[in-house]
Amino acid sequence: MSGSALRSNDLALGVIGTLAVILLWETSVRTGLIDPAVFPSPSLAIAAATERLTARQLGENLSWSLARVFSGFALGALAGVLVGVLAGWYRRFGLVVSPLVELLRPIPPLAWIPLAIIWFGLGEPSKFFIIFLGAFFPVVTAAYQGMRSVDPMLLRAGQTMGLSGVPLLLRVAIPAAAPDLATGLRIGWGLSFGVLVAAELIAADRGLGYMIIAERNAGGSVGVIIVGILLIGALNLLTDAAIGVAIRHWVGRWHGS
Repeated sequence: MSGSALRSNDLALGVIGTLAVILLWETSVRTGLIDPAVFPSPSLAIAAATERLTARQLGENLSWSLARVFSGFALGALAGVLVGVLAGWYRRFGLVVSPLVELLRPIPPLAWIPLAIIWFGLGEPSKFFIIFLGAFFPVVTAAYQGMRSVDPMLLRAGQTMGLSGVPLLLRVAIPAAAPDLATGLRIGWGLSFGVLVAAELIAADRGLGYMIIAERNAGGSVGVIIVGILLIGALNLLTDAAIGVAIRHWVGRWHGS
């Protein structure tokens, strides 16, 4: 069976599984097994969101959240790749940077919110910083590990062809580490969405995270909260799929399909 056929089968199974869970959820609420006031069904949640939110409000919240995630992720991924590649390539730089990264990596982005407010205020930079952290650490870790695990035989082969220094890094080492870099980017993108709500806790007046928190604080509809959560998940799923296609094309230049 070809790779495209396998991917189609995987996609079909994923869709079937998702639809089955939604149907079970809807049926459980409709038959009274689940209290709709606590956990409304998808149809009730969508109806509540339609009643309480206009299309313009929903569109603004979506666009603001996407803009924040893209901005924070782009900065975090760029810094993570740069630091990770240099730390993996230059041993002394790695000895300096690696302990610091390992010290800070376990700290959840939520714990940085007070410092983010002190350093950057209540505006957009503080939100970008929290999302930046969510992307930076998985990317820098993957980039470093990828560079450290490059096969020495490949490097020696490149050297026999007259490559050294930066050309050897760009033409041999980074392509060899591309699968690890790709893994870090995918994980970093997912974590950027994961910290989105935490980032939008910082005095936000727009965004899906703000929509969820505002609805909770106002004692509003649980359905709106559920719709906001599901929208974050759906956006992550769709954008991750698009990023995955781009990454597979990039990695495939050196490692095949």
